[in-house]
This record gives sequence, structure tokens and C-alpha cells, in this order.
Amino acid sequence: MVYCLQKKPLFLVMLVIIFTTFLSPHANAYQITPVRHLFDIEHGFLQPSDVAVGKDHRIYILDGVNHQVKVFSETGTFLFYFGGKGSAKGLFKYPLGITTDTQGQVYIADTGNRRVQLFTSHGKFISHFTITSDTKEKPSDPVDVAVDEKRRRLYVVDNDNHHILVYSLDGFSLLGRWGSEGEGRQELRHPFFITVGKDTSVFVVDVLNTRVQVWSPQGEAVGSIGDWGVDLGQLYRPKGVCVDKDNNVYVSDSYLGVIQVFNRYGHFKSVLGIEEGDVMKWKTPVGITIDDRQRLYVVEMLSNRVRVYDIFNKNIQGKE
Repeated sequence: MVYCLQKKPLFLVMLVIIFTTFLSPHANAYQITPVRHLFDIEHGFLQPSDVAVGKDHRIYILDGVNHQVKVFSETGTFLFYFGGKGSAKGLFKYPLGITTDTQGQVYIADTGNRRVQLFTSHGKFISHFTITSDTKEKPSDPVDVAVDEKRRRLYVVDNDNHHILVYSLDGFSLLGRWGSEGEGRQELRHPFFITVGKDTSVFVVDVLNTRVQVWSPQGEAVGSIGDWGVDLGQLYRPKGVCVDKDNNVYVSDSYLGVIQVFNRYGHFKSVLGIEEGDVMKWKTPVGITIDDRQRLYVVEMLSNRVRVYDIFNKNIQGKE
């Protein structure tokens, strides 16, 4: 499994240091989407990885090293937790990805147990199914899940086998596999987080290829967001992805500590910042999500917290 920060050759580290403000000197003008900080959630997390919001605006945070899901009110008040370490129903082993559906059900990529588990909004176990791999592959490594209720599908990312598994929501039968290992179109190298767009396009963080791949519901790679680099519109170590009500795509970069905004076709639009025109920086941002109120939730893995923001529906010019 490849999902953590990785050591880089010295010259690459120096390159990042040179561009520590993220923007290169020749970037005379750029757009910022301003956000306003609302509150932080800290509750004994140990390297949390992902966050989801339920239909009642409850906040579900995957505290994977503690083998739990912790649940909070829309204002950040702790409500309850579910899970624990183990392989029995309702228990976890280093889970990584989480999502919810419009009914409030919670889906967990129970990574270490090589399965997906389904719970009610109150954390009551409903069902689970095992993620299997072909005999020629490595053991399955499910790291994230995404729901497409329109097409009655569940997408599961198999990190070590470099593909996306497509299941039916009705009985969880396997419908197909997308992708294979490589650097080309229709290929992935250790994909991580995944989300479904408003048009049912599927956005997959292709970590070692430093991009987000866009797939059609028919299983065809139809676009790519970002390429390797440390400048505007480029990605160095992408991890999280989410889509807002206008189908804008947000991508977190755990190494550069920034979140960038692209349109559905991969065109760079802006970087998140504050109204004073400064780029906002996070410490190892990984899982991100946006709710129906345009609130942004950012998991800072190494800071062991989740930060919550309002997103303003305007762009401003960044500082030179």
C-alpha cells in the first residue's frame, strides 16, 4: 500500500523549499477562492484520514489508527463513536476511506480487513462484503469508497492493484474493474481517494502519477487534472478530492499543504486562501469534503484534527 508521505531525493526537497510559498515568482496574477475558518475538531485522533457529512449535517471522521469512526454535530460537538479494532462485524482494522449516501448510511473502506462495511447514520452495523482480487494480483487493498445513487453503484479503490472496482448497490455484486498499473491513459499508480461528480463522472486521485483522473460512468478515462510540479495547477502529492454543487473539483496536496480548485475538464481556476489575498496552507491535508451549505472539511493528518470552513462564492486576486 502506498498512501503515506514518501522521502524524496535531496534536489526535489530543495525544489519544494524554493517554492515554499507555492507560487513561483513569475506568477504575476492568480485567483484565490477565499474561505473563512469556522472551527476545528480535535478529539484524541491518531492520524485521521477522511471525513464525510451525513444528511443531517453530522460529521463522520475516520480515526483509522484508533480503528474508530467518531461522530460530531454540525457545530463540532462530540456525539458518539462506533467501531474498534478487530475483524468481527462492525469492527475495523486500519480503515482509510469513508462516505455517506442521501439516506444517511455510512460506507467504510475497512482496509486492513479487506472489505467494505455499511452502517446506519447512528453507527449500527448493516452489512459488509469482502473485496477480492484476481489470483495473479496482490491481496486486495481497499482504501476508499464512493456512492453513485443515480446509477446504483459503489466504487471501491484497490490501491495495491491499481484499479477501481465497480459494485452494484443492490447486493454488492461486482460489475467491473477499471484501470491497470501504469502511467498512461486508463492506467493508475496507487490510486487513493475517489468521489463522484454531479454529472456522475468519477474522480480518482492517481497519487504516484500526480494527477486526478476523470472517468466516465462507462469506465473510460476521459480527462486528467493536474500534472507533476509545484506551481499553480500542478500537483506534488495529491491525496484528497471532492466536488462542490457547481461541479468544481477541489484537490488537496499533502506535501505542498494547499488545496486547488479546477473545473470539471481540468482547467485550473483558483487556490484556496483568505480574503487578504494570501494562499492558505495546511499541514498534510488528506481527505476533504464539501457539504450542501458550501462548508469545506479538511483532515490534517499529522495535526490530528479536522478544520471546517465556509467557502465564499467569489474569487479575488492573489498577492504577487
